[in-house]
Amino acid sequence: MKEVEKITRELLKQDFEIALSVQKEQLLSDLGSAIIYLLMHDLEKLWNILYKIDVNEKKVKALFDQSEPKLIAPALALLIYERMEQKAISRIQFRDRG
Repeated sequence: MKEVEKITRELLKQDFEIALSVQKEQLLSDLGSAIIYLLMHDLEKLWNILYKIDVNEKKVKALFDQSEPKLIAPALALLIYERMEQKAISRIQFRDRG
C-alpha cells in the first residue's frame, strides 16, 4: 500500500468506523454505508465531519439536490476520500520539506 493511501485511510478512520484493510472499492462502499447511516440518523454529525475535513461545499450542495440518500452516499464517499487523499499528499510534501 502506498504511503498516500495509508495516510488517507488513517485520516478516514478518525471520523468513520470502517475497516481500512480492504480494497479501495470496498472501502468506498463501506464509507458510503456509513454516510447513509448518518444521513438517516445523525445529519448534524455528517455536516460537522464535512465541515471539519473541508469537503468542497459547492460539490456537496450539488449532491444534496438529489433526493435519495442511496444516490448521494457513493458520490459523497468519493468526495470525502479525495479530500482526505489531498490532505495526505499535503502532509507528505510538508514533512519532506522539513
